[in-house]
Amino acid sequence: MKKYFGLLTCLLILGGCGGYIKNENGSEYIKQLDGEPIGCIFLYKLESEVSVYDQDDARRYLENRIADQARPGNAYWIVSQRTRPNEWVLFGPERAFVLTANVYECPNIHNIKTARADKPMPEYNIKPCGGSFYGVSNGCAGN
Repeated sequence: MKKYFGLLTCLLILGGCGGYIKNENGSEYIKQLDGEPIGCIFLYKLESEVSVYDQDDARRYLENRIADQARPGNAYWIVSQRTRPNEWVLFGPERAFVLTANVYECPNIHNIKTARADKPMPEYNIKPCGGSFYGVSNGCAGN
């Protein structure tokens, strides 16, 4: 019984390691982008490697590194992500996350447009009304 209790305790301790890295120096205000931004200034490329259990912790570590730079940006785009096995590890994560990101300074952090090629173009239902076209309306006034 003591063996099972000890094993359960070890599993709970290891499971509690997720979410271990916390935001520092205002890194919670840095925005992750899903593509290359339009209208932003490219500052630098940054590669971070960290041994953690969770991919969100690796992303948060990258954000903390951006906030610690001499010229921190306010947005980043992850251009490459991979894992590397940790050798000779008895306790701790078996893999290290390696993230490479482009860091940008954007004038309006809440309204960033990205140049994603795989984004579908929106479809609009355009109907003619009296010789002119009105965009996304349900029909013409009076019809």
